Amino acid sequence: MSGHSRSRFCLYLFLAIEAAYCVDSGHAEVSPHKQVHDSKEEHSQGEHKPLNAENGQQENILVTSGRHGLLPRTVSAATKTSVPVDLTPQAITVITQARMNMLNSRSLSEAVRYSAGVSDYGSKDDPRGYFGTIRGFSPDIYLDGTRTPDAASSQSFSIEPWGLEEMDVLRGASSALYGSGQLGGIINAVSKRPTRDQTNELAFQTGSYGRVQGAADVGGAFNGSKTLLWRFNGLVRKSDSYAINIKNNEIYVAPSLRWRPDEKTDFTILASYEQLDAGSTAQFLPAIGTVFPSRRGYIARNFLSSDAGFDVYSKRQAAIGYSFVRHLLPNWTITQNMRYAHLDLDYRFVTTTALSANDESITRRALRQSANYNNVTLDTRSDVTFHTGPVHHDILFGVDFRSDFIATRRGQRNVSSLNLYNPVYTTIAWPTYATTTNSNETETDTGIYAQEQATWRHFYLTLSGRGDFTQSLTVNNLTNDKTPQRNNAFTGRVGLLYQTAFGLNPYVSYATSFQPQVGLTYDNTPYQPTFGKQIEVGVKYKPGKIGNLVQNFMLTADVFNLVEDNVLTTDPNHTSFEIQTGQQRTRGFEFEGIGRLPYKIDFIASYTYQDPRITKSTIASEVGQRPVTIPSHMASLFLQRDVHFGSDWVAGLGSGLRYTGNTAGSLPETFSVPSQLVWDLEAHLDYRRTRIQFNGTNMTDRKYVAICTRSVACAWAPGRAAFVTLSTRW
Repeated sequence: MSGHSRSRFCLYLFLAIEAAYCVDSGHAEVSPHKQVHDSKEEHSQGEHKPLNAENGQQENILVTSGRHGLLPRTVSAATKTSVPVDLTPQAITVITQARMNMLNSRSLSEAVRYSAGVSDYGSKDDPRGYFGTIRGFSPDIYLDGTRTPDAASSQSFSIEPWGLEEMDVLRGASSALYGSGQLGGIINAVSKRPTRDQTNELAFQTGSYGRVQGAADVGGAFNGSKTLLWRFNGLVRKSDSYAINIKNNEIYVAPSLRWRPDEKTDFTILASYEQLDAGSTAQFLPAIGTVFPSRRGYIARNFLSSDAGFDVYSKRQAAIGYSFVRHLLPNWTITQNMRYAHLDLDYRFVTTTALSANDESITRRALRQSANYNNVTLDTRSDVTFHTGPVHHDILFGVDFRSDFIATRRGQRNVSSLNLYNPVYTTIAWPTYATTTNSNETETDTGIYAQEQATWRHFYLTLSGRGDFTQSLTVNNLTNDKTPQRNNAFTGRVGLLYQTAFGLNPYVSYATSFQPQVGLTYDNTPYQPTFGKQIEVGVKYKPGKIGNLVQNFMLTADVFNLVEDNVLTTDPNHTSFEIQTGQQRTRGFEFEGIGRLPYKIDFIASYTYQDPRITKSTIASEVGQRPVTIPSHMASLFLQRDVHFGSDWVAGLGSGLRYTGNTAGSLPETFSVPSQLVWDLEAHLDYRRTRIQFNGTNMTDRKYVAICTRSVACAWAPGRAAFVTLSTRW
């Protein structure tokens, strides 16, 4: 660079460091040195001509839609900058809106099906939240790039697929950009936003469990220049569930407003409200009668181990926030995302404590729980691109802040036993309010992160690092004890990818993670965070168009090794307390393919082998054991093809198989839950912009156990379910 250019760059970089910066929620702008496809807003094909940062000349960048098919062109969740999927040194699955619609994803659990490395706990949908793992660890859930409330699974922030543009599944440690979190990965949901070429849609759905649902997705512009846009997503549902007498009713509204006064400024307000009136579909059944037959045979699949007159899962959640993007210069962008979320929960349920000696009755305990949750996230970043000789740089600086407050009240008491084969439900005496748990917890996490993405010839190097400063205060209102905790941690990531001329791109990466643990040891020492590390080696293959046979498809394969230290394990000297001497690791192999095959056949394929093990524990019988619910083998394949009849009619047929290997039913593994093979079916008929679509899951109505976490905590998977959706677009 010339002296003048170097001075100008130094000034830009200095200002970038001094400003407040942010994380883009999946709407990063295009870097001027690359041809990048816009994957978040539906654009007609055209050209955008930004100024070249070095010589002031214009460069032509082709911008096309990436949301009409199964395979997106770019992803921003992994690096918080817009990068082609095949050039990102990390295993990623991007679940597009087209994929969710094709599979009729009614929940987050159903949306992540057919993804490598992801277990949805045996297809067991639960309105309380997502119960599953990525690479053997529970994932963290994000919305628009910032973390959602996740104090406990039953108090999670619900994600409604109807309001989403896409979902990004990042496998492996992501703390280097996102801060404290699980080692296995994250799931980032991206909200629908106003667009200049909005396609409106109305949909009506009916089917199994008495389901009746209406949904709308409409939007437009307030002015002729389309600088002020609006969009409204809404859904109303009345439905039962596969568990007898358990509802799954929902009201969901998500208005948004977008202001784009010029090409340099983009400000979007995102709001949502959800009212969920349901019950828990969890079943706490013994292994005898589910995994193994009892003297009376098998327990009914829709058996309710709780009580319909007592069981309630009622949640009210609201969120409002914004996304602000400002292009200060052609090569310098600042972005800020903010969200405030509030959640109120009323939860009553009856769980199983033991099986009677004759294997016919269960003893039970009722719980009554309420929670009040407030969550604030603020994520600010600066993204600067420039060249130094032949090397292109993309420098990211960011600061994000998260604050959580949760008030938890819980009471429990033993209630009447229940016969498993001839149940007689009696009135449940309510537990006294807040006698078991009565606590207030406040947590904050401030993170400062930086990232360098350097491109030289065909090499792509990613270096990420983050410092986190966390603190929490837990107040036990029953004992007036206060537990303050402070933890600081640094996490990092390094990834290197090589791009070949024929589309085969090998990569290697190393990343670390940390997760604070709330609580005290027997001697009142606060827990330290768990720390994880991951090594991943993989290859991505995305060829160009091969005649008229193959286009727009990608194959990925990787091997990985994850190790987490400081895992909580039972204190051998004080068994009602825990100490941090445990360790858990997962190693394995993943394969995933997605896109279009010859003869216009769309496909989604995946295979996962993983070996999760507890490698250190104070309980000798646990060492070397598999954690419960985590399968060692998973495989899936879905094929779909459309046939055109003239210019107005299109018919399509799709079918898929999902295999989940056996899982440990208890720890130590005294028994295992058998493997599962499920058949899904999809068919649709389009007339112009009107579609009628059929979706069915578990079409053979196979009866199988979804999971067991202990000998009296097993659950059946749902039986056959079928739904018909009528929709029209304009």
